Amino acid sequence: MTTIVVLILAVHILFVVFEANTGNDIVHWFGARADELAWQFKDVFQPDNAKVDVAVNYGLAALVYLVVGRIIVSVVRRAA
Repeated sequence: MTTIVVLILAVHILFVVFEANTGNDIVHWFGARADELAWQFKDVFQPDNAKVDVAVNYGLAALVYLVVGRIIVSVVRRAA
């Protein structure tokens, strides 16, 4: 599950950085899901460049999901 969340955030970052067509349904879907998943991380840093803003903040959210997911998997494996 964590991998899916990280992939959604990563794809959104790529779409923003490479200026994907925001009118496209796929681009819109990834953007909407990424906004939901990034919740409190969307404005941790506020650089002047919008692309850097998305890359840093959504990247931070992806990193946190990845680390927390790995910790949970490790704990579950030890308990089993």
